[in-house]
Amino acid sequence: MSKGIRKPVAYVVSGCSAIVQTLYLNGHNAALKILFFEMLKGSKLADAIPPWYSPVQPKPVYQDDKVTAYWDVPVFAEHLQVRANRVDARFVDRENREVMLIEMSCPWMDNRKQKEEEKTLKYAPLRLELKRQHPGYKIRQFNIVIDALGGYSRSLKEEVKTLVGSDRYREVLRRMQKAVLSHTLHIAKTFKVMC
Repeated sequence: MSKGIRKPVAYVVSGCSAIVQTLYLNGHNAALKILFFEMLKGSKLADAIPPWYSPVQPKPVYQDDKVTAYWDVPVFAEHLQVRANRVDARFVDRENREVMLIEMSCPWMDNRKQKEEEKTLKYAPLRLELKRQHPGYKIRQFNIVIDALGGYSRSLKEEVKTLVGSDRYREVLRRMQKAVLSHTLHIAKTFKVMC
């Protein structure tokens, strides 16, 4: 693809601020909910996993005596001033004394590494706040970055393997790619009709 065509395409499928809160967010959430439901099932907080194309949306909170899972719920800071307090998903595992923050992003291909670094820096104060709220717990942030054309880094495989297990991670990543690609295609078709 020539650079002349590449820039407008990149802008339309992953950079237009006018559609961030609608079309991009839908694709982002469609991919993330696949991972979220897999983690819920692994934690025994859900019995079934909806298909990748399902319109089913997660509830804000799932809980039992061992794990609490949050979908798009802010953390209220008690000790520090935290501006970025709303990660995409969060699991508080009381049995293993661990808090896992999940942040999803679907940038253009050239911006994957930049987006990962941006997410890590953005939530540093929140990780510190959670360390104070959960003394003795391990606080881990997982940046799930799948670009608008379905690509991802090698390190993402290891992170997803950590989150869902070595027997399921490939299938989870495949379904997440399908969701991202499906929404990228939808955005491209929408703009084709408008032009």
